[in-house]
Amino acid sequence: MPHRVPGMSFTLSCAARVFPKHSMALRSNNEKSPGIQRNPRDSPLDSVNLSLQGHRMDRKKHPRLDAKASTKFPGDKVDLGGVPTRLGNGIVQEQGGQVIATRYGALKQSSGNRVWIDNYQKRYVASVGDWVVGVITEKHGDNYRLDIGEDQPARLPSLSFEGATKRNKPNLEVGSLMYCTVVMANKHMETELSCISPYVKKEWVTGEGLFGPLKDGYVFKCSLRLARRLMQAKCHVLKALGELLKFELAIGLNGQVWVNSGSEMETVLICNAIKNSEFMSESEIDKMVGILVRHAASQ
Repeated sequence: MPHRVPGMSFTLSCAARVFPKHSMALRSNNEKSPGIQRNPRDSPLDSVNLSLQGHRMDRKKHPRLDAKASTKFPGDKVDLGGVPTRLGNGIVQEQGGQVIATRYGALKQSSGNRVWIDNYQKRYVASVGDWVVGVITEKHGDNYRLDIGEDQPARLPSLSFEGATKRNKPNLEVGSLMYCTVVMANKHMETELSCISPYVKKEWVTGEGLFGPLKDGYVFKCSLRLARRLMQAKCHVLKALGELLKFELAIGLNGQVWVNSGSEMETVLICNAIKNSEFMSESEIDKMVGILVRHAASQ
């Protein structure tokens, strides 16, 4: 299961699927995910995208970058201090062992010794260890092709599922929504995905694994920066929503977010709250969530 957030009633993974007690992700230990498959686009609740009078985006209050973060330009050297580190987006290691930045932005580091360049890039570039949400576009004998937002489809071997064998493996259809992790990312080769988790050793037939098909629910796009922020253990908007609603969440670092709740109304509310929160302060998020919940309750 995903990493559990201390002191909170829901769980949040490093990129995504979350198990709630009364808030986000996959399924709880003993219950299967409920859910709705229908796209809430046609719901009258689109109006919940709301007239947030007085709570519109204020770019002047954009959250500041980490005080310890240093700004890097393409070609700048990145000093890792000799500590074993996982390289994320925007950072590469050259043949001589030198680590350099490939894009402009702030150098960030997670508690798991993962470093990356944080900026407002719109195009997703896969990196090993990323958790992504994708759609199956092609089906072959031993592989599936998934659209994860890159310029080329990624490959998912049919045996890359926990407990899968040649006789006992998933039979997925084109159009299925998948939650996977990136196991190989190289600009000269196609990206390879896997649904085998190092954290949850549940066979695919149980439907209780961390990765695999995402059934029911609704998917929406967000910025890559917002997706990374949603993965943080102290993400304020998810905490505020989790105190009032029950829902499941699967966050992909490719800017795809899957939401599943008990009703279409709550699903639209959660999607709008997450997208509106990108440029809000914590106090503004609390007010915005309260407005959305009261508006939904009055319908």
